[in-house]
Amino acid sequence: MPTTRTLSLNSRYYVAAVMADVFTVAAALALAVIIRFGRFSAFPITEYLGTASFFMLGYYVISVMENLYSVRTTLNRPMLLYRTLRMTFMVTGSFMLMVFLFKETRLLFIDSRFVIVFNMFAWLVLSLAVKLVILPNLFRFLYGGKRSSRSNLLVAGNPVRNRNIASLLRSSAIYASDQRVIQWPDILPTDPCELTDAVLEQMNEKSCSGAVILFDERHDFNCIAESCVKLNDSGIPFVIYGPKIFELGYFDPWFSLSDYGALTFLKKGKRSIQISIRRFSDVLLSAAGLVLLSPVFLATALAVKLSSHGNVLFRQKRVGKNLKTFSFLKFRSMKEGNANVEDHKKYFKDYANGKTAQGNGETFKLNQTSRVTLVGRVIRKTSIDELPQLVNVLRGNMTVVGPRPCIPYELEHYSGWQRRRFIVKPGLTGIWQVYGRSRLPFDEAQFLDFLYTIDSSHSLDFRLMMKTIPVVLFGKGGL
Repeated sequence: MPTTRTLSLNSRYYVAAVMADVFTVAAALALAVIIRFGRFSAFPITEYLGTASFFMLGYYVISVMENLYSVRTTLNRPMLLYRTLRMTFMVTGSFMLMVFLFKETRLLFIDSRFVIVFNMFAWLVLSLAVKLVILPNLFRFLYGGKRSSRSNLLVAGNPVRNRNIASLLRSSAIYASDQRVIQWPDILPTDPCELTDAVLEQMNEKSCSGAVILFDERHDFNCIAESCVKLNDSGIPFVIYGPKIFELGYFDPWFSLSDYGALTFLKKGKRSIQISIRRFSDVLLSAAGLVLLSPVFLATALAVKLSSHGNVLFRQKRVGKNLKTFSFLKFRSMKEGNANVEDHKKYFKDYANGKTAQGNGETFKLNQTSRVTLVGRVIRKTSIDELPQLVNVLRGNMTVVGPRPCIPYELEHYSGWQRRRFIVKPGLTGIWQVYGRSRLPFDEAQFLDFLYTIDSSHSLDFRLMMKTIPVVLFGKGGL
């Protein structure tokens, strides 16, 4: 089944969008300098290159975080406009703040306020012109006339919704020029095996390179997850829709409809080179974190030791990749004494069966506030208690981004697709930690961790790491 063309479309757009940003950053800055001073040589070339590099790096980082280099951005122009505006103000504001605070940087960067402000507006106009007009027409010119080379995309699940998705895809000049939408009107079964077999059969029959699957209220997370496993194992790129996706708080905003959330899966598995790069980045980031955060480590250790009796570090057996156990490290946030293991076992069993300690379905963790110390409340709310896990990352027990490691006695409550979390290393942060934290029921929390096992990538890792910062700062979901 041909899939390379669907994957190639995303790669082609990514390269084109990055090259467009390099061009627009250089052109906007040069235009600003010429309009202000009448000549390009008003500043040394080092200042021009330094300023252009700062803006390019800033735009690239935020574009990766916001998925602005994805071809999916062409499906939602208002959102693209809003996010580009927001990015422009953020990067320009950061540059002006840096120049104001650090006077010595003026030897490397242009410090003319007129140039920087005009550059902001010039880049915004050029960037929007490229993304909204030039790139779509370029793709249409290069691929639109070759109808025989267009790939087929199957849209299946709901006859009415199918038309909505087809209309959405055709609204993008790039998708319309590259893919032919094939609508399959049959209602999908609720059994995941029957569902995926039917979809794959239709894809093969109609020579489709990708699929869009619409789930409805009849399909629970078990059906959705099992279907995703089978589709992913088949090696095809696919998108899923469903009203339940919005409940997760994690969805693809570019593809989503007003009442149907979307999730996109474009890649299958990891190559050995990707695994090596991840391990290298884990060692680099954890070592850097241990060095840079050493004052926080020392202050926290001292506060924990002086505020209550007991060890500074809390050690606990956790289950990692391939069900291997390891010693999980945290700063101690509770008073010494019985750990209420039996109470937590009972609670987790109830939680896995759809209940919570408070019975309101809104919290993951067992309420043990009476045992939490004063210092413990602070370090748990800010997630400082998790910092010793950088040692786990350095040792190779954990990775920076991945599912949270579970306690051994919780294993019996994981089954089927939920156990796929153990095919990857557990992480310091991940989809559940950023988007779910303590508020999701068991099945939905497990589904978020499951998503990472079939849709991980370096760009997703970077996005999750960056989004973890405000989650930690504002204590979202922490208990």
